[in-house]
Amino acid sequence: MQVKNKRTGAIVEAVKNEDGTYSVEGTRLTREEMGANYAVHQPTESKGEVSMTEVTISNSDMGGNIGALAGALAKCQGEFTAIKKGTTGHGYNYADITAVLASTSPITSKYGISIIQMNLSKIVGSSLHIGVKTIIAHSDGGYISSDIYVPAEKTKMNSLVQMCGVNLTYLRRYGIQSALGLATTDNDGRDD
Repeated sequence: MQVKNKRTGAIVEAVKNEDGTYSVEGTRLTREEMGANYAVHQPTESKGEVSMTEVTISNSDMGGNIGALAGALAKCQGEFTAIKKGTTGHGYNYADITAVLASTSPITSKYGISIIQMNLSKIVGSSLHIGVKTIIAHSDGGYISSDIYVPAEKTKMNSLVQMCGVNLTYLRRYGIQSALGLATTDNDGRDD
């Protein structure tokens, strides 16, 4: 069954064991611990857009020389400027992946930071979820990483493969913006 972590909001798989305990993310929990920390997740029916309750952030990690990475990120953030929302689609303006990378890559590379992203997939219940792992790595060995998933569903206008491509690009864009602490700006008064 799918359950939602009450503290983080992450949606994960839980298995009820024969002895009445539950196994969640490699941890065995009593019924009381399960109720205190998790709630049963009831997925909502998608209408072509993903609600925030359907987004799963399943793993984040850091390691290596975090001090050097933090120092380099601080220098980068001192030079980043808000990225202009120059692309229009679906009734709103946004900064596309090209704009995000063009604005950040010269600065991050100057301070020894690389951005690595990989496509991911997993089955949650009976549903295919696709995702992106974003890794921010420093030349001195420090890294931070995070995985995020969304359900893969076709729409009336796009096949499953097309929607996977759309969602992966969306997740890549927001993965970079989140990890680097970036903002986007527009003249409509709304910022991301």
